[in-house]
Amino acid sequence: MPRINLERLIKILGQIAEILRSSPEVALEELRMISDMIDSQIPYRDGHSRRVADYAIKTGRKLGLTDEEIVALETAALLHDFGKIGVEDNILDKPASLIDAEKAEVEKHVLRGYYMLAGFIELGDALKGIKTHHEHYNGLGYPQGLTDGYIPLIGRIIAVADAYDAMTSDRPYRKAKTKEQAIDELKKFAGQQFDPHIVDVFLDIIKS
Repeated sequence: MPRINLERLIKILGQIAEILRSSPEVALEELRMISDMIDSQIPYRDGHSRRVADYAIKTGRKLGLTDEEIVALETAALLHDFGKIGVEDNILDKPASLIDAEKAEVEKHVLRGYYMLAGFIELGDALKGIKTHHEHYNGLGYPQGLTDGYIPLIGRIIAVADAYDAMTSDRPYRKAKTKEQAIDELKKFAGQQFDPHIVDVFLDIIKS
């Protein structure tokens, strides 16, 4: 499949950002197609961003977010891995555990994606979700090492949704976990990696 023309894609995202508030459904449908295109560049990620967005939306609604907040949440979820476009294929497709230097390269995707989109102020709170979805509740995440309430709610929601979908999907270095195994992992790391309240809400949704 042809590689994404990043310059052209960023220009398109700028146009979408301009109509996000006035025509959110139109903008979101465009973003869904773009997220599919981004995911298609990495075979094992097929549909990942849409699933993360779906989990995040359901969680956000259960938490009582407003319609405007849900739009920002879906936008952030659809674009949360935008920065992975710049990561080398041989790292993303590696069938073994990453060495430290490779992990550091992957972790750069958060700030890379954030800074490529930061000029589009119309994205608003969605930018916070893109930047903070790998922060940990206990402060041991990245890129800033934020803790607890210092992590925006939108980032804490995406963190749980992203982790669950990653665990229940095949990866080059491991097979997918079962639903039950993934639930156990979320419970295990609630209060450490994840906001425990969001884990509780998320698990209610998954179990039902």
